[in-house]
Amino acid sequence: MTPRTLLRVAALALVTTIVLAGCGNAGEGALHPAAATVDGQTITDAEVARNVKVFTFLSSLNQQPCGVKADGETEQAACARFAIGSLIQEHLVDAYAAQHDLTVTQADKDAILTQLERSVGGPQAVDDQLKTAGIGRADLDELAGRILLFQKVQQAVGAEQADDAALRAQYEKNILSFTTVDTEHILLKTQAQANDAYDRVTAPGATEQDFLDLAKEISVDPSAKDNSGAIGPSTSPPLDPAYAAAAAALKPGEISRPVQSQFGWHVIRLVSKTVQSFADAKGTLAQQQGTQAFDTWLIDAVTAAQVSVNPKYGRFNAETGTVDAVSTTATGSPASATPPPSS
Repeated sequence: MTPRTLLRVAALALVTTIVLAGCGNAGEGALHPAAATVDGQTITDAEVARNVKVFTFLSSLNQQPCGVKADGETEQAACARFAIGSLIQEHLVDAYAAQHDLTVTQADKDAILTQLERSVGGPQAVDDQLKTAGIGRADLDELAGRILLFQKVQQAVGAEQADDAALRAQYEKNILSFTTVDTEHILLKTQAQANDAYDRVTAPGATEQDFLDLAKEISVDPSAKDNSGAIGPSTSPPLDPAYAAAAAALKPGEISRPVQSQFGWHVIRLVSKTVQSFADAKGTLAQQQGTQAFDTWLIDAVTAAQVSVNPKYGRFNAETGTVDAVSTTATGSPASATPPPSS
């Protein structure tokens, strides 16, 4: 795993709700009002406060906010809502992991932490950021385990849903994503102009050089003056779908009739085309299908769970698995959800 990949994993943790602390015990919840309960297990204010620190640390790595603030809400309150939603969802992920004997080794955690150190400038740089966030190495070690366990559950749920027929159907539906076309084009503002250009470049005796020269002369693509309309090898996306479909329908050396895209009218010449085989694309397709399958599984699990959230933090939304901000009737501003300092 590269340092860049590690940071993406940390970002994934923010988006897909990997969290540091587990749910609290019933005794502590009896002494203090629970922040939330999930299937009878208690999440305490102290756990929320500790997770706010963890997510603040992750936010500093990724330069992203911890939670999305509602109007009038503090950053800490938004982060607390996010932390509670994360803890609720983690309960379900942990339950699946326990049922399927999914675990994370210390070696796995050490590997991801080593990459983190390299990506931010060494062990001391990590320690400095941990200190700023108010957490320590033990917290970071546990966080690495949570991230890795989440990935294992996501992969396991996806594998349960993997189906060759469905993957092949997805491959054929999105064949342009697996097709690389090397093209040259002439971009014009009107269809009439494009028709005229097409007639000129397909006239008897016209050559590729004639195409390139005309592109340089009349194309409204600003880069054509320098590259004579050469696009180079690309897929869709980022190519416009209409452009990509027209190019993929050609044989090398053929020129398309005018094609309209969001940019104008194109006359396209195909230089070469390669199509990734289903066997080679299968891994990417399975990963995409697995992500979708996991998202569906998680929402279903959240909907089926017995969840309650202390109104001071917000209102639990079973359709999204998140905690929404609520406004107080007295002030019209979001309810205060600032957790007490963790001990």
